[in-house]
Amino acid sequence: MSEPESTESAAEIVTCPECKRRLLTRTSMLCNWCGAKINDPEYQARAAQNRLERDQQERTELESVIQEEAQHGILGRLRRLGKQNKANGRSDTPL
Repeated sequence: MSEPESTESAAEIVTCPECKRRLLTRTSMLCNWCGAKINDPEYQARAAQNRLERDQQERTELESVIQEEAQHGILGRLRRLGKQNKANGRSDTPL
């Protein structure tokens, strides 16, 4: 099998039409550098979908935290997180 040459499509790398710099994120409607609006409908649709997916993921994570805190209380949740970190060998506190 031959692989395609290293040509990058618009979906892979997006540059600002105004300042020509590479965009730092694919979720913003505006250029990260100069603030110009990206007037590409395909880019805008992809950015909106990325924002929607990220928002849904954050909402799901937040709901699980709320449920855990409702069940065990805030201190109970923190204790459980501490035990998980200790079991995984992680320490958030400096020595």
